[in-house]
Amino acid sequence: MIRNHIYISDKKFTFRDIFKEYYSSQYLFALRLTSNSHDAEDVVQDVFMSIWKSKPVFKNELAFKAYIYLSTRNKCFDLLKKKKPVYETSENLIDSPDELDYLLKEEVYRLLDRAVEKLPPQTRSVITLSMKGNSIKEIAEILNVSVNTVKTLKSRAYRYLKEVYGDSFVILVSTFITFN
Repeated sequence: MIRNHIYISDKKFTFRDIFKEYYSSQYLFALRLTSNSHDAEDVVQDVFMSIWKSKPVFKNELAFKAYIYLSTRNKCFDLLKKKKPVYETSENLIDSPDELDYLLKEEVYRLLDRAVEKLPPQTRSVITLSMKGNSIKEIAEILNVSVNTVKTLKSRAYRYLKEVYGDSFVILVSTFITFN
């Protein structure tokens, strides 16, 4: 039996409410990736059908958002691969993997921003500087602390994010913030 609700943070949400809340953002995200409104609609419908059929339970809202954005992105990539000959001649094609990475990073940073605000000030500074592309050594110099302190604070931040937001969110974040 397919249930008509999704659990996020031990709260029950109707599928209809989730659909109303997230459809627009997912459609716009898919549209940016596919440059085709019909394809974007199809992708988002597929994503929501998958969610409905899989009966997911998420530790929190951020884990759900990470899941839904990655699902939309992956379905867009699958569609673009299937339609590659059509899109190769299109002027609207996203020309490089770097542009696609940028779109996903933009969304991850938006989700991450809320999580980072909850970190202690020095740990928040380390993660913020990491997000800006600074290496561990550069962060240590900027904050006037040792390299080991930076490594420790990054590790604590990841541990906290994992405890609070779940493994999937930390994996998503660590894709973009590396231990340089």
